[in-house]
Amino acid sequence: MGSAHLCAFGTTPRGLLKGYSSQPQPASQAFLLRVDLHCHSNASDGALPPAELLRLLAADGVGLAAITDHDTLAGWSQIDPELPVELGIRLIPGIEFSSSYNNQEFHVVGLGLEPGHAGLQAAVQAQVARRHERARNLAARLEYLGVPGSLEAALLNADGAPPGRPHFAKFLLDSGRVRDFDEAFDRYLGEGKPAACPVTWPQMDVVIGWIRAAGGVAVLAHPTVYSFTRTRTKLRTLIATFRDNGGGAVEVAMAGMAPDRMQPLAKLVAEFGLKASAGSDFHSVAQFWRRPVRIPELPAGVEPVWTEWL
Repeated sequence: MGSAHLCAFGTTPRGLLKGYSSQPQPASQAFLLRVDLHCHSNASDGALPPAELLRLLAADGVGLAAITDHDTLAGWSQIDPELPVELGIRLIPGIEFSSSYNNQEFHVVGLGLEPGHAGLQAAVQAQVARRHERARNLAARLEYLGVPGSLEAALLNADGAPPGRPHFAKFLLDSGRVRDFDEAFDRYLGEGKPAACPVTWPQMDVVIGWIRAAGGVAVLAHPTVYSFTRTRTKLRTLIATFRDNGGGAVEVAMAGMAPDRMQPLAKLVAEFGLKASAGSDFHSVAQFWRRPVRIPELPAGVEPVWTEWL
């Protein structure tokens, strides 16, 4: 992999990290690392506890990571500070906030923020409340469709995490109503389906403001997956709007992404003076295409966001 994605550590990290020495490393001890700044534990809708996720990241050669659970910092708080040291990983605080753009949901990753920041804590509580409200509404719709007991099962599946649609999908699978998660979303939970419940997520500028106030960098998550970025013009508009609202970076290198898909995105990121991030969006080992080891190197011509923490 190229130097755009494998970096040498030879200086003291900036900001709050787990798993590093406070003393600068001699150049001879600098080491190369793979970066994954977007992955999920079971503190939200991932399958692995944070410690197991960190071990998987280490097994895939990741040296700088952020656990970015949906609308919660619980994964970060569950990590023993000694574990990243043991695994040789530097871990920065992260979160993936749900937000709204033109009345459509999209996601903003926050990196390097201060977990104890009062405003950030209040924002997380508000997001969790929105998730619980959606869960109640979703369960009511499933009940109307003749599917009782979904809320209790989803909360059990979430195991204290903010309930999300994957937790309902697991209930539908476990109860034999669908054959797999895809069918759960295709029949019940996906956009426009009978049990789908729109959420009034906060606007882009509000979410970016939360992240920046807590000292973090706001990153536009997986920009090419949204229905409203299917054309280059719409993607360009989103990135420009994100930059104008204080966003600092865009995910460019995503697990399994082909170079010919990254190049146009990288050009837009460079054009708007934003930095580039890399992430697997890992949730489960069953989704092998999202393994951190499948993250490609960044294209030439973009500045990595992770220089913030070198």
